[in-house]
Amino acid sequence: MTAQDELGELYHAGYRRLVAQVYAFTTDLTEAQDAVQEAFARALARRHGLSDVDAPEAWLRTVAINVVRRRWRRRQLLDTILLRERPLTRVTAAAPEPDNTDLRDALATIPSRYREVIVLHYLADLPLGEVAELLEVPVGTVKSRLSRGRDALRGLLDDVEAPPLAQVQVRAGRIKARRRTAQAASAAAVLLIAAVGVFQPWRPQLTPDQTAASPSAPVTAPPAPVYSGAGLVIDGIFNPATAPDIPGSITEFELGGSTGWLRTACTSRELPTCAPAFARTADGGQTWQVVTDPGVKPPTAPGDPGFTVTWVARGRTPSGLSWAGGVDGGTAYLASTADGVRWQRHVLPGAPDADRVTATVRGEDVLAFALKNNKIIAVYAGRVPVRVSDGAGFTPLGEPVYLPDGRILTAGPESRFYLSTDLGATFTPAGGTLPTVGQLRATSDGYVALDLFRAGWVAISPNGLTWHKLPIR
Repeated sequence: MTAQDELGELYHAGYRRLVAQVYAFTTDLTEAQDAVQEAFARALARRHGLSDVDAPEAWLRTVAINVVRRRWRRRQLLDTILLRERPLTRVTAAAPEPDNTDLRDALATIPSRYREVIVLHYLADLPLGEVAELLEVPVGTVKSRLSRGRDALRGLLDDVEAPPLAQVQVRAGRIKARRRTAQAASAAAVLLIAAVGVFQPWRPQLTPDQTAASPSAPVTAPPAPVYSGAGLVIDGIFNPATAPDIPGSITEFELGGSTGWLRTACTSRELPTCAPAFARTADGGQTWQVVTDPGVKPPTAPGDPGFTVTWVARGRTPSGLSWAGGVDGGTAYLASTADGVRWQRHVLPGAPDADRVTATVRGEDVLAFALKNNKIIAVYAGRVPVRVSDGAGFTPLGEPVYLPDGRILTAGPESRFYLSTDLGATFTPAGGTLPTVGQLRATSDGYVALDLFRAGWVAISPNGLTWHKLPIR
């Protein structure tokens, strides 16, 4: 069976189910149907269909929801323009988000106990056990409510049928044609960039209250969203539609004071329509200017401590020590230096065959993970780090954050924030309304959370507890 045949079978088997899930997200049946068709069209336009995707239906659902989000952002931008002429008129509603959708209004015909489990399990992708823990009900109750909720949705959408697959294939052909045109335009743009040598600055557009308001009749912008959980807070931005998209994904990020830089990379699937970028900021990350990449890199160990370095601290401790971590023949080490020349090794015991060390510094204390195959096999903490736990085999994404209250914060499985209150002996999801996250890293001025909402957003924090979302992605 060819990849296209398999996709055709998935289309006929899963179309209605996907429409129901996206409908629960956007509450607009026509838009849900169109978004699901667009997702299938994009799958058909891919060279190998979805044969290289582990979870095809989850991929289609994510694409369809992203289509809805992107269309909302475009409408929001139009709303912003219209507000300049008609400041008392609002055209678009709030953005659909699994985290903030009012389920009672979204699916008023379905009992709330069914709506809750459907959104948490299918849209937020939470396992059944975590849904049960969140709602404080047995797992069996969650399964029962899911079944009854699906039956209720089927009753609502009994008249929804998948349109002919040929109609979706026509749309896929148009997508392929647009891609070919974009590739040609990208090649021309690369030549132009090479000639000019520098891009124009990316700056968020002014919000309606900045452009249309007057002293006599001010227009108050709605409050920015706030995401929280387990004592962590991330403030959002008012108008996501004004945030510029940077080509590719942010792979390196540095911010110290008001100045900083970032670098993006493109996957093989994104090339050649995606061009890696390098950008600088002089205002703490509020605006960025894309410039020719000077080749700067994150800091490296200022000397060779004699082992394979896998982590280097940003800056020095208050007493003037620089720290690095790495391995030597399967033995995990931390190394410190006061002058950048003479290094003192600190063996990390109880981590046989470790292949990587990652860590963070808070004041004079160091918190380190020894990892093997990306799983923690030992945790160390202290001014002279000692082993404090075995890490429970947890898989962190990026670097840990040693919070002021002694907890450990890290990104982990399912792209979620995780916390440990026992120095790494156990890790639990932070929960609340916190968004998904790609990874956490240290900067010269604190910490950065990359790929929030798995949509490229960035947030920075001086202490790991309070985070500020930057208007860039």
